[in-house]
Amino acid sequence: MQHAMHFATQHTMRGWTKLWLVVATMAACGASDGTVATPGEPLRELSEGDSLPVITRPAAYSGSLPCADCSAIETTIVLHPDGSYRIRELYVGEDAPNVFVSVGRWGYRADSVPRVTLFASAGDRHFALSDALTLTALNRDGSPITGDAPKTLARVVAPTALDGVARVRGEFRYFADAALLVACDGGRQYPVAGDSAFIRLQRAFRENSLGSGASVLMEMRGRLVTRPGGEVGTQAETFVVDSFTVLAPRDACEASRVRAAMAVGDWQLRALNGDTLPTLDRALQPTLRFLIGELGDKTISGNAGCNRFTGPVVFRGLDLVGRPVAMTRRACVDSLANAREARYAKALSDGGWFRLDGDLLVLSRGGEERARFYRR
Repeated sequence: MQHAMHFATQHTMRGWTKLWLVVATMAACGASDGTVATPGEPLRELSEGDSLPVITRPAAYSGSLPCADCSAIETTIVLHPDGSYRIRELYVGEDAPNVFVSVGRWGYRADSVPRVTLFASAGDRHFALSDALTLTALNRDGSPITGDAPKTLARVVAPTALDGVARVRGEFRYFADAALLVACDGGRQYPVAGDSAFIRLQRAFRENSLGSGASVLMEMRGRLVTRPGGEVGTQAETFVVDSFTVLAPRDACEASRVRAAMAVGDWQLRALNGDTLPTLDRALQPTLRFLIGELGDKTISGNAGCNRFTGPVVFRGLDLVGRPVAMTRRACVDSLANAREARYAKALSDGGWFRLDGDLLVLSRGGEERARFYRR
């Protein structure tokens, strides 16, 4: 029986729909003394590339967390430089083994106590970075968890594999030469493959699809297979489906909600690289607009402060693939405006991934927030 999970009585996770995925072959963090470390052993100190949020290799944390329906939940979190995360949760003290691996997006905020957040449409999970090598679980509202139960995860060398049940809830599209699943949480895009279940999946798509290019909301079970990516040194993940359930079209999907919000009107820049912008005249307020042409080509445009910008844009799920933006060459009278324009252009050119935080549209790169917008 699938169990609900929580970090405390007030922190229940029952009904929390996640993306249950299996990950294979993750790069390991090397020990600081140059020796080859065993996956899963404690990381004694940080070296270049290990510090959050600007990690250049996976950062893994492992330990036990409280459980309402079992003895404990053996938990491993792996944070990736691209802003994605994996959690493996083993429910201890049950008759049958229940091991789940979920995936999503993470963020980092350098408040009075640095905080790592694992974003999910059914509820975000917060951890305080107690010290350089320890994460402490917090309640849903960010408050400390009371009681004597263990609630810390220690930094370890990244595991070689995270095994467990794979389950993904997302939007499935089938074309003549491709089958794609866009995960509702985080908007990650996965090619889909399979044997007999894939044939049934094709049939279900044809029966439920509303036309060419339309998607069908599904929950799939299977496994995630890692293979070499299109670029040297990269990896791609294919979801191999074993079974699936067609969901009601009206069910909420976070990826759809973010895309729908992005498509409407102008967005006004509120914060850049963590700094809130001062109150500016409307004509000087940096903006952002997403445009889709008649042939389906996508561009971004807007006002950077005193110059206008435009550029092509490529999305993979909710990932903004970096492309340089072109800007007019009008000289700004204010030197601060000049500097802000350069930072804004760089944030857009670097790319990242989008999510909604209440009524705000947030652009992050890796685990760090780069820009925050509100509806103009």
